[in-house]
Amino acid sequence: MVWSRCACDERRGGLWRAADAMPREAMMDWTQKATDFEALPRACPEGRRVDARIKAEPEDFQVEEVPIYRPCGEGEHLFLWVEKRNLAGADLIKLLGHALCIGQGDIGVAGTKDKRAVTRQWVSVPLSCEAAARGLALYGVKVLDAIRHRNKLRLGHLAGNRFSILLRGAPREALDDLKRTAGKLETRGFFNLYGPQRFGIGNRTLQDGLRMLQGQHARSGPFERRMRLSAVQAALFNLYVAMRVEAGIESKVLRGDVMSKVATGGLFVVEDAAVEQARLDAGETRITGPMFGHKMMAARYEAGEFEEEVLRAAGMTLDDFRPFSRLAEGTRRSVWTRPEGTIVTPADEGIWLSFYLPSGSYASVMLREFVNHPEEAER
Repeated sequence: MVWSRCACDERRGGLWRAADAMPREAMMDWTQKATDFEALPRACPEGRRVDARIKAEPEDFQVEEVPIYRPCGEGEHLFLWVEKRNLAGADLIKLLGHALCIGQGDIGVAGTKDKRAVTRQWVSVPLSCEAAARGLALYGVKVLDAIRHRNKLRLGHLAGNRFSILLRGAPREALDDLKRTAGKLETRGFFNLYGPQRFGIGNRTLQDGLRMLQGQHARSGPFERRMRLSAVQAALFNLYVAMRVEAGIESKVLRGDVMSKVATGGLFVVEDAAVEQARLDAGETRITGPMFGHKMMAARYEAGEFEEEVLRAAGMTLDDFRPFSRLAEGTRRSVWTRPEGTIVTPADEGIWLSFYLPSGSYASVMLREFVNHPEEAER
């Protein structure tokens, strides 16, 4: 579907018109547009990108979790600072549960980490595991520290992650170009898209979620169902960002946009676009996009019309999510995200790229600004 701006729209108080009626193939192809990692918009399309291998060895991809809070030293729970190597997050939980003789539900994590990597993160277990947990070493797992705390660790209880990634085989002469790209991203940020891992191999998780919304309920547990619907929400968010870039308004505040306050994370709806444009440009606020669901704060006015058109482009309505109110509540997500502390350094094997990202942002998406076909470079 083709969207265009026209002068008469602004006089009518609207911004958008459909250039043509939506063909059937447009409805079918929206998922490809939302998940085509190479075609999705880049923040620095003009920057140099290199051919390099990623995750050739687990040590080439290092992740360290940055918590919102540190364990206080007392309480009925034990926080373990765990290092894992070449191990999936689900397998980490299984191994710890077996070794400590506890159920997987007794184990808390703030987030999952990459499999083919060396990662460090906090994991909570009951205090009764203290003797067995301290100094525990399993295949691919080491417990580096153990501190007591008052509550169990929950998903989302992290500020972000620090990454150190080797671009194996990247040419040394590209170093200055990659440094320039890093500087631009620290200033302007990059699009807060969802990476391909969110949609499953061959987009299978996404397709399963779409079938759920169409009333085809395959037998599965609540976690699997939530992940499938979350993949649909993520794909619609990517589509929203892509359409906003195509319209040239990725950094333009519209009346009715839902903005996020940088200092507090609080959300509000724009009434005066000119006033809020100045606050956005000053770095005080961020434009957010929809993660559709019944609890989502919806945009209004022109921005609301645009979000409705995103759903129409996918052949969907907000009501499609209502039967799954407990699994797909909905929220808002920043259109842009910004790395911090980015360092680009040479190595004998290539170039190291180190940076911090806030929780929910994907390192694989940032790598798109530096590496050609990063999803293929991991294979």
